[in-house]
Amino acid sequence: MAKEMLFKSTVEKFINESYANSLDAERSSAIKEIGVSWDFYYGHQEKYIKQYSGESIEDYAEKSKVTFNYTKNVVDEYVEGVFAKPVTITLTDHQEMWDSIAEPLSFFNMMPFLKKCQRIAEVSNTCVVMIRYDRKNDMTYFEDIRGEFVHFLPSTENPRQIGTMIISYTFDTGEIDPQKRFMQRIEIWDDKQWAIWLYSPTLKNSKQLDSGKNPYGFIPAIRFQPQEDDNTFYGLTNIGDIVKINSVYNNLWTSLVQTSEMQSFSVLVVTSETELDIQIAPKRFLKMDNLGGSGSTNDAKYITPSPKIDEVRNVLLELKKELQDFSKVPASTVSAAESTSPESGYALTIKRIPIEQAWENRRLSYGISLRDLVKKSIHVDIVNKGDEPPAAKDIDVAIEFSSTIPTMSPSEQTIIDSHNLRYNLATPIDWMQRKYPELTRAEALKKYEENKKINEELGINEFGAGDELDVYLEE
Repeated sequence: MAKEMLFKSTVEKFINESYANSLDAERSSAIKEIGVSWDFYYGHQEKYIKQYSGESIEDYAEKSKVTFNYTKNVVDEYVEGVFAKPVTITLTDHQEMWDSIAEPLSFFNMMPFLKKCQRIAEVSNTCVVMIRYDRKNDMTYFEDIRGEFVHFLPSTENPRQIGTMIISYTFDTGEIDPQKRFMQRIEIWDDKQWAIWLYSPTLKNSKQLDSGKNPYGFIPAIRFQPQEDDNTFYGLTNIGDIVKINSVYNNLWTSLVQTSEMQSFSVLVVTSETELDIQIAPKRFLKMDNLGGSGSTNDAKYITPSPKIDEVRNVLLELKKELQDFSKVPASTVSAAESTSPESGYALTIKRIPIEQAWENRRLSYGISLRDLVKKSIHVDIVNKGDEPPAAKDIDVAIEFSSTIPTMSPSEQTIIDSHNLRYNLATPIDWMQRKYPELTRAEALKKYEENKKINEELGINEFGAGDELDVYLEE
């Protein structure tokens, strides 16, 4: 009863104060920065070009605003080494149940979904994945939620753990009445209860849509984060710093273009004591009447400015190097001109050490979240089907990310594949998924069995007519 009263008071306090007012200054500032990061990721960068003091509104509007979307390139590079490639999820038990949840034809393709979750987490610091159950279709599915829409409250028993999670976002109802058009949807969970409200910021009234007991004993939500913060429940990402560099870079390029436009031509300067009649044309020399005689101060000359374009360009190049070093991405990510000729696999491996380390750190963080997602989704699925679920800690899950090592020669790949097969570090199904990354593990197994059957009918052994693999294994 005490927990129910606490839950109700938390709900009422949050709704009465509104989401924006319930946040502390630090979190409010972080959410604003996240909004800027999304603007830069989507390429909406022109509004961040500076309007200089004394620059009129008309001049600012007509100014050539140069933008380069390095933010998206860096974020996509981080995703490339984690969830943009196939991830193998293997369970000792409940494999079929997990495959039915992750099956592309049942609700969505799991890998594009995880890729989107990482992209959200990289920009928003945190991506919360809610584990939902669709009773109409009798299936478990997932919903991704941006970190800026989520608010965590600490547990009363342990302040280091999440006690309550609040999801709050404003949406357009489509109503003609402006007072009813925008509503705030508020969803609140703790380990005992859940409830959903609609709140009108203009009318200052709320309506409960649904509520109930939490049948799982835990909040069915997983936090995907680039790096865990030991001071808050939200994650850490360096994208905000990338955005700042991107902004400076855009403004410098805009200034350089302005300099080129305004100082790339000569200016005619005329000095005269009397009114002059000047005639000038592309095929005519400068002709001035009443120029004056000896001792006159009248004069006409062309003045050519000396723009410091090379100096500014050197600053831009240095800034690009800083962007590359800070983000740890390869040079080709921020400049295609850096990779005009192919390099050896060894050279690529050396150059990719920084980004490989960044990918490895992210796999450690995201891998834990993915394992937790699999375990809890199995638990949720079993509970909703009316059975007694095993404890999450008893569900054995193995997560294997795809290798990001540069492509090897066919002979090198054959040796490594043979070694992995011999010591049961991999299976032909892994190779099938490497060749066809869009296949699930079940689909890859089916395709492998079909190929094996056809080869047997044609009199070809499992590894090909040459039997090179058996020879290698015998040696």
